[in-house]
Amino acid sequence: MPNDHFSTGKKIAFTAVMFLYINLILTIFWILKPLKKSLFIGQYDGDQTFKLGSMEMLGSSAELLAKGMNLLIAFLLVVFLTLVTRLAKRQRLTYCCMGLIIAMTFYFSLKINKPSESTVWLFYWFGDLYISLMLAAFFSFLHDTVDLKNAKRLYGFIVLGAVSGGAAGSTYFRGWIGEMNNQQWLHTIIGIGTVICLLAFAAGWMARSIPHHEPEPNSGDVPRKKFNAAIEGASLVFKSRYLIAIAGIVGFYEVTSEVLDYQFTAMIERFVPKEEIGSRFGTVYAIGNIAALAIQLGFSIFAANFPKYRIHWILLALPLSIALSSLFFILVPILIAGSLLKIADSTFAYSVNQTGRETLYNPLSRQEKYVARAFVEVFVQRTGKVAALLIAFLVPMFLSTRNEAGQLETSLLGLQLLGGFTCIIVALWFYCVKIVGRKFESLEREQHQVTDPTLGQAPEQISAGAA
Repeated sequence: MPNDHFSTGKKIAFTAVMFLYINLILTIFWILKPLKKSLFIGQYDGDQTFKLGSMEMLGSSAELLAKGMNLLIAFLLVVFLTLVTRLAKRQRLTYCCMGLIIAMTFYFSLKINKPSESTVWLFYWFGDLYISLMLAAFFSFLHDTVDLKNAKRLYGFIVLGAVSGGAAGSTYFRGWIGEMNNQQWLHTIIGIGTVICLLAFAAGWMARSIPHHEPEPNSGDVPRKKFNAAIEGASLVFKSRYLIAIAGIVGFYEVTSEVLDYQFTAMIERFVPKEEIGSRFGTVYAIGNIAALAIQLGFSIFAANFPKYRIHWILLALPLSIALSSLFFILVPILIAGSLLKIADSTFAYSVNQTGRETLYNPLSRQEKYVARAFVEVFVQRTGKVAALLIAFLVPMFLSTRNEAGQLETSLLGLQLLGGFTCIIVALWFYCVKIVGRKFESLEREQHQVTDPTLGQAPEQISAGAA
């Protein structure tokens, strides 16, 4: 999207549509998340546990097992996205992904009011499938349409749509949890999904009038026809230090996020009555999302006025907040401290961190934006959750005890030890941020040189392959 063709009117209209587009994507997610989580945790309380051979697990540990099993789903998603992006770009990718989501939502709506144990597990995986597909479709469209010069100004406002959607979805769920049954929630999701397709159509219509310059393939790229869909993204990532570092940021975040979520869930499970679990989840999610909305709003205004900000400061906000909240939990393992773990994560993960992370892809080639991003943001992200699988086995084996009533419960000492593990992972995360920060600034300088009118050259995106 060359700057001279991107008028102020087009900027406002395109930004507004993309704002609403991602707003509704996240509204659905924050309805699905507490719904699937409360169903799952409620399935396994102290009296009824998940049994795997001779091992017994509470809902919080079984949830980690479910997340760890997402690796297979992630592999299939990467294959699907790699194949479909060869045929469908921009809004068409949204049609394909949302069509699949609506069909699956309708199927679950027939079973969700009185779900069996297998339906609870499948619905939990469906929630993860939804957000992976729709964010991949949205951000691939966005990166394929906006150039780097406009990205640093506009991404803040567009991602503001995501955090406002999170605030709206979680607050709406919290307010209406007692008024709507599970089936009604899913019918609402189907209606919102239809609106998302209409917004994608509008955004695609606008994008047609904006010139797009396909970058020349990097000389080191393997011809596309020689790629297998399952390894194409991995090949692009592993030959670039820059993309490897982005993958590290994504992977380390997922590991720490899952540990934080487990600690939070275990504290809820231990101290909150079963009938109040859904309401407590909704309350904490709403607080985190409203805080994220405030942070993102301030950042969006700042980025619009000072687009030359250094990207690594934005990327450091989340790991720093996680480290501080984990240290506090280690010192004071109470319910409020456990809730703060989740709030610290949500406040920055869905606001400035999402903006910074997505901006990292902008100066890359189109193939890297679609295929490499799909590998990193789907497969690497889900691989990070495999660490949760290990925790799922270790926690019930070594850190669970039984209370006076004979019910299984997670020990507070074990949850504190996990906080120390989080701090170690955050240190590695800092190192990856240092690498991408330097390389991004280098790519940014190169692209500015290429787009300088005095050079008389057409804008061209830079590949990270040689990084």
